[in-house]
Amino acid sequence: MEHKVNSENPRPELTSELIEPQIPKSIKYLNELTLKEKQNFFDSFDLVLCDCDGVIWQSIYDALPGSMEAIDYLKRQGKEVTYVTNNSIIPIEMQLKKFQKCGLEVQKHDIVHPAQTICDHLKSIQFDGLIYCITSDAFKSVLRDAGFKLVEECVGYVNTLEDLRVAINSDDPVAAVIIDVDFNLTAPKLMRAHGYLRNNPECLFIGGAADTLITLGGNDVIGPGPYISVVEETSKRKALILGKPGVALRDIVMEKHQIQNPQRCLFIGDSIVTDVRFAKMCGFQTLLVLSGTTTQEDLKSKLTETDTPDYVTECLGDLNGFFS
Repeated sequence: MEHKVNSENPRPELTSELIEPQIPKSIKYLNELTLKEKQNFFDSFDLVLCDCDGVIWQSIYDALPGSMEAIDYLKRQGKEVTYVTNNSIIPIEMQLKKFQKCGLEVQKHDIVHPAQTICDHLKSIQFDGLIYCITSDAFKSVLRDAGFKLVEECVGYVNTLEDLRVAINSDDPVAAVIIDVDFNLTAPKLMRAHGYLRNNPECLFIGGAADTLITLGGNDVIGPGPYISVVEETSKRKALILGKPGVALRDIVMEKHQIQNPQRCLFIGDSIVTDVRFAKMCGFQTLLVLSGTTTQEDLKSKLTETDTPDYVTECLGDLNGFFS
């Protein structure tokens, strides 16, 4: 590209093509803090809300190096730690066993996940109707164990219009549609959800995890967020989102922990949109780790004013020996 040159100042005029995106100066890197700044940071929060996948776990079964030690260190320093995850595809009992296997004692009530949050919400409104779920089997089990009734799904391959009619039409008096992660999602399932919401204005529409992308085997794949949006658009109904980054989840977390001063809370996550945006909505301090979905390049190109983290570090394990 040819650039104009000023005879008095023989440097090319700056254009947008020459300006490299920069990481916002407001972000602080933990490893660049002075000892005094580290102490001030550590003294500034009492409650830690921590995402799991990409922060504590690097896969379904394996912990990221140093993550368990970091959690243990925080707890030994008197910090209260709770876990806020969008992962409801793994049964809660398995999640607890994973922590136990790594030497960390975690109780069921310490983990906030969409299936349980939705159960708690339905109980709070004394819901006793029939539910149609586009979710994992583990998610459905949480609802059934809580005493809720789920409509049985039509199974089978749709090959003709008659097959489709049978798959999507139902006389079941469904009173709630719930969408979360479903690795067996099909177009007929979404059409059926649309039908329940269209035909019954009183039918509840609830979303769990609303991630646009989720990480699977180190690769990003489409999350449930876009599918929730599809049904919202076709039904002209807004889903109540009870996973990150839903506003309704904020209210639940604030009430559960009786949070009076959000700035005394630190949210640790690996996603700009799911974790940082949710934490900012709550008024929490934010620590973004680069061990999951977010890269250094993302910090230059994907941040907005509402989802810029306060602090960044490579991984949760960096908190070990924080003051050494």
